[in-house]
Amino acid sequence: MPQASSARRRHLSSSEAFSGLFVPQPQTRRKAAAVLARFDVCMDSFLEFWTLSMQAAGYLSFTTARRDDCVAACRAFLDPVLRHAAAEQPPTFETLRENAGGWADALLESGLRHCRRGVTVAMYLGCFKTFIMALEDALALLPRLCPGIPADHIPAATEFLRLHAHAFEVLWTEAGLRETAAARQSVHPSALPPQDELLRLLTLEKCRFENIFNTTSDGVLVMDENCRISTTNRSLRQYAGEGIEGKPVWEALGLEGESPEEFFRYYPIGQTVEVSPFGDGLFFRLSIASLGGVSLASAGEYLVLLTNITPQVLQREMMEEAIGRHAAALTEEKRRQEELDITLRTVLSTIHAERDSRRDELSSHIRRVLLPALEQIGREPDAAARRSMIQLVRGSLLPLIDGDDRARDGLDKLTLAELKVCRLVRAGHSSKEIAGLLNISPETVQTHRRNIRRKLGLRGHDTQLAVHLLHSGGETA
Repeated sequence: MPQASSARRRHLSSSEAFSGLFVPQPQTRRKAAAVLARFDVCMDSFLEFWTLSMQAAGYLSFTTARRDDCVAACRAFLDPVLRHAAAEQPPTFETLRENAGGWADALLESGLRHCRRGVTVAMYLGCFKTFIMALEDALALLPRLCPGIPADHIPAATEFLRLHAHAFEVLWTEAGLRETAAARQSVHPSALPPQDELLRLLTLEKCRFENIFNTTSDGVLVMDENCRISTTNRSLRQYAGEGIEGKPVWEALGLEGESPEEFFRYYPIGQTVEVSPFGDGLFFRLSIASLGGVSLASAGEYLVLLTNITPQVLQREMMEEAIGRHAAALTEEKRRQEELDITLRTVLSTIHAERDSRRDELSSHIRRVLLPALEQIGREPDAAARRSMIQLVRGSLLPLIDGDDRARDGLDKLTLAELKVCRLVRAGHSSKEIAGLLNISPETVQTHRRNIRRKLGLRGHDTQLAVHLLHSGGETA
């Protein structure tokens, strides 16, 4: 083996042969840098692989690491690896195992903290190996998750990771041994707490968290990936009853669904749904959270939280009822307003129609009576006749004034010739005298008298025309 190693060294450059181990070429480092720069794309896959690896190795039940802690550990390792891949001077195994630049400080400190909490050096080293395997498995998926990464770049990144992983294993073994030796020297065996005392402290801590778990007024349960209930608190048992552990959550709480897939379709993780699983007018806000997103040890478990919102629901229903009554009142008021609008439009339409009719009547009266009278006045040479005709025109205009009594007598309906006859009848002239004064025949005068009586509403012979005209007053007649 030494001879083979010497033979291999003769084929390497001086920089490559410095440690007697593989030193990545610049092209390899560039490929590794391109791959590792996109690792966040496969971070979720890495966490899933690491959980499976830890479980297979038997370490998962001993860890309390949260998801955020696992992501931080991943970046604490990958950040210096990526920095070395982009550096001009390539790292060697010797420079890495000497922790040049403190590249492994964060991981070493994390490991020492775990040892102080009871994790052995060997167990932490085993966890680190599952960590590296999960990184490699996640890198293998990266070309499918990120099409911009060529598949032939993955071996270069994997090889570069392994170089750092080998160096860290040496660093950790040395640091762990130093920590163990220092702990043995600083603590006398007699000062270590006995096993019974440790169990007592653990029991007290367990009771403390159980008290918190059972004191909350919200119903809380934990279920596995098959939606079977494993743990419940006191508040939930008060609502759902005892002995629901081991049952499917939809059966124990009377919720929709008959399988995990169907249940999660009705109640998606991270969303809030209002339910009434126990009847009796009780309403709850149901939400589901994945415990695997908090701790790797709880992967495949879910926490279901039921918050009693009955008072809020009752208040909401009262408000909805009040709003409904108010809306009904507004609808009724709107209906009455619409009916009033229709009535007003009808009245306005009638007023407009009457106004148009009145205008038509006025126009007809002006054309039929006033304009001919004015023309005749203009042609009349006799002053007395003109005054008489002016009086007739004035008498014809007065009935058009609102509130004038003569408008109700029907005088506004008479023609100019009929108005002349009315004036002479009122003055006491007989039909024969009127015929002579107006230079018309007595038969024409009789015709005018009949038309006047009809327009004035005089029926039969009980009311004389002269008497009626005298009682109507004014100068028009």
